[in-house]
Amino acid sequence: MVDSAPETLPEGRRAADHLRRAFGDSVQVAESCAQAAVEVPVELLVAAAEELRRHPDCLYEMPVTMTCVDWPEREDRFEVVYILRSLVHNDLCRLVVRVADGQELPTLSILYPGLGWHERECYDLFGLRFTGHPDLTRILLPDDWEGHPLRKDYVSFGEPVAFTHNLEWALSPQDRPEWMPGAVRGSVERP
Repeated sequence: MVDSAPETLPEGRRAADHLRRAFGDSVQVAESCAQAAVEVPVELLVAAAEELRRHPDCLYEMPVTMTCVDWPEREDRFEVVYILRSLVHNDLCRLVVRVADGQELPTLSILYPGLGWHERECYDLFGLRFTGHPDLTRILLPDDWEGHPLRKDYVSFGEPVAFTHNLEWALSPQDRPEWMPGAVRGSVERP
């Protein structure tokens, strides 16, 4: 008789199920590519992280990384994404929090000290503010730098970047390919 392998949960499902039991419908779960992402409101971020770190069914004690995604067209413009690992259960948890521009979120660097650097990076490059952070200062850019360069609306020195969809705008008439409307070299049809 062949022993069947134990059923494996999609990555992050352990954390998702536990947080749904602990916080009910205030936690949203989305699955994609055999990974579960758990979205919690900013008010529950610290409580959810503490639950994930300390509960014996979870034990997500190792922060892997933390980053931010800018969605300028959304009301809650930023998605802050935390990746936590449980070495005991060999699982990764993707914890997502949405925040509006100018909204502060609590630091997790007290619970996960390694996240202090990541939070400073999100502050520096996106302008997110973390309440309770022990040293929320720029980490990559000089202190006198204006703006936050990873925001999608950040203007980089006013120099246009040429992509195929904006060549007319980004290139001067002398630098445009012949087939482009407005080129000075002639009006050759695009090949």
